[in-house]
Amino acid sequence: AQRAATLVQHMTLAEKIQLTHGSCGGYVGNVCGIGRLGVPAIKMNDGPQGFRDNAHPGSSTAWPCSLAIGATFDRSAAEAWGAAMGDEFFRKGANVQLGPGVCLARVPRNGRNFEYISGEDPHLGYEMVQPAVRGIQGAGVVANAKHWANNNQETDRTSVDEEVDERTQFELYYPPFEGAIAAGVGSAMCSYNKIRTRWSCENPETLQRDLKERLGFRGWVMSDWGATHSMSLAQGLDQEMPGADFMNAAAIEAALASGEVDASRIDDAALRILTPLFGVGAFDINNTNTQRNNVSTPAHTALARSLAARSVVLLKNNGVLPLDRTTPLRVALFGKSARAPVVGGGGSG
Repeated sequence: AQRAATLVQHMTLAEKIQLTHGSCGGYVGNVCGIGRLGVPAIKMNDGPQGFRDNAHPGSSTAWPCSLAIGATFDRSAAEAWGAAMGDEFFRKGANVQLGPGVCLARVPRNGRNFEYISGEDPHLGYEMVQPAVRGIQGAGVVANAKHWANNNQETDRTSVDEEVDERTQFELYYPPFEGAIAAGVGSAMCSYNKIRTRWSCENPETLQRDLKERLGFRGWVMSDWGATHSMSLAQGLDQEMPGADFMNAAAIEAALASGEVDASRIDDAALRILTPLFGVGAFDINNTNTQRNNVSTPAHTALARSLAARSVVLLKNNGVLPLDRTTPLRVALFGKSARAPVVGGGGSG
């Protein structure tokens, strides 16, 4: 943190503002580096269960989904999963993994429940996200806890207004994020939905008060892609992704001039962004890897198979089913999924 604080003192206002929005191309999200000060480009990529690379299919491991890892109830499995994914992100040249997803499964038909490690249990999420975060960040990649908060359905996700009282937030929806914070997660992503009439990414109650002040989150908050609706530094947002429709130089400079935003808040955002990058070694290791690299290995494939197996619960047949062990077992598969198995859901990776 001290190195980051010293760096912020030497940055110009324009350089600090540059950190608050997406800029350079490449990867799912990217923030240009600052060559004058040796600040590396921030290279973000999907997703919660592995490096998504549509341009180079087959060049990263298809890991079990987050929900499957939660179903192992095994902290060591979660850490091995996180470490292996972090390794692949690093060897693809990224320094931010846009995961793990930690939202609670409250709507059974939510199309992205598979992306969330918590399942239906906030305590399970609290426990399992911690080793996953440690594994990712131990590999030199900043983890990202998402989606803050109450992003529990995909239907109307960009317009729905979630009415959740304070007690329910802290008892059900916040604990998985608390677990990520306890593990030192470097970043969080705010969601598309509204919370009590205010957009999540400009909600001072949930962003500034609850996440940063009450839960003690010290990393940075980025918006989900296109979830920014205003220049929201004062409300607790640190970075707009993937572009600069609202958190641009003109808007921020105008807010500073009018007194809407204090200069110390710009420093705070820059510090929150830079500190986790120092923490994972992004300033100390010149990562020249590129997305073209094939980062899957036989060891990772074997680990993925092992993790998937650990997520499955088998019931022991104590004579209830009339199966004869001496007779070869034949299994019939019926239906569309037997011909075209569903091996992944629609989401961010």
